[in-house]
Amino acid sequence: MEDIDMTGGTTTTARPGIQGRQVARSPEGTGAPPTPNDGHRPTAPRWPRWVPPVTIAWWLAGALTALVAVLTGRSLPVGASTPDAAGTIVDSVPSSSLTAVLAALGLVGAAHASWMTTRADRPATRRVRAAAVAVSGLAAAVGIVFADTSLLARMGYLPVVLVRAPFDPALAGAAAQYVAPAFLLQLGVLVALVLLAVTTALFVRRSSGACEVCGRLDAPADHHAPAPAGETRAAPSGLVAWGRPAVVVAAIIPSLYAVTRLIWVLGYPLGLDPEMYAQDAGELVAPAVGLSLFALVGAVLTLGLVQRWGEVFPRWIPGLAGRRVPVALAVVPASVVTVAILPAALSMIKGLLEMSPSEVLGNWAAFGPGVLWPLWSVALGVATAAYATRRRGTCRVCGRTS
Repeated sequence: MEDIDMTGGTTTTARPGIQGRQVARSPEGTGAPPTPNDGHRPTAPRWPRWVPPVTIAWWLAGALTALVAVLTGRSLPVGASTPDAAGTIVDSVPSSSLTAVLAALGLVGAAHASWMTTRADRPATRRVRAAAVAVSGLAAAVGIVFADTSLLARMGYLPVVLVRAPFDPALAGAAAQYVAPAFLLQLGVLVALVLLAVTTALFVRRSSGACEVCGRLDAPADHHAPAPAGETRAAPSGLVAWGRPAVVVAAIIPSLYAVTRLIWVLGYPLGLDPEMYAQDAGELVAPAVGLSLFALVGAVLTLGLVQRWGEVFPRWIPGLAGRRVPVALAVVPASVVTVAILPAALSMIKGLLEMSPSEVLGNWAAFGPGVLWPLWSVALGVATAAYATRRRGTCRVCGRTS
């Protein structure tokens, strides 16, 4: 038996012995998604509100820092006068020129983020949204040239530094590199690019009428194509369909890198000049072990993006066995690595291009795997997005379901 409330648009279904449950139905002609009506008001996450102002403040602070340096005749730790930034694409450009570029880039980024924030609640055409994405992409392309392998290398060396630093004075001194001005500047630039990317996504979602949290515009399909005749299981479609091949690529590339480094540890100079290997073998062991283990662990965790244990904790994990893996626990680290890989890849390719053909052939293992890193970054990004799309459930803000 159904009691229909003509004013509220809700339907109460009553069954003998079971209390009726109210489900809100969107009024005809509004196109609003259904939302639960169980007496509890959904709690919207706060990040869509604080990310845009933080983005504006972050870019403006960077612009003012660079501008003060320019006006006082100083330079930021970038370019030719900064040895710690020798791996960047622009390491031969005068530091004073790059400082001025950073000041201009910061002002443009802050202005662009401010425009997107103030216009986000107004409907925008597809061309306007595409233009906003293009400007953000251009800012990211300029900003990425100020970074190199530092972030990815520091992430790889961190376990070795934490374990061996108390017993190895050389590694104890390496801890200071984590607070070096050049490294902090690169970290700040990458944080600025991530904040701008999130702000751009929020602008596109809000100005198109989509949910700012989940990004859904209309009640979508379940990301599966209809099952063929005679089969009961549907095949994934859209972005989710690319998740598995992307995971395979994103796991193979770091594994190849790890294999070359582990072979060095075993005493064979694969892809290295034998004389150089003999001189530097002692210094290569600890970094090679740390980076290879970091790459292998990353490859295994990447496989979790398409495995059951990437969604439900395995039985052998005490206290968490059988519980669902939080989506953010997989998406956030994978996204950080995705961002860190790209500047490292550009730096590796730059180093390869600066070598003579004979040097490339004699030391191909040192830089060769880095040629594949741009593909690694793209593949890991696609795999992460596919995982997040597949795992998202009913949005607690708009009520839409996957």
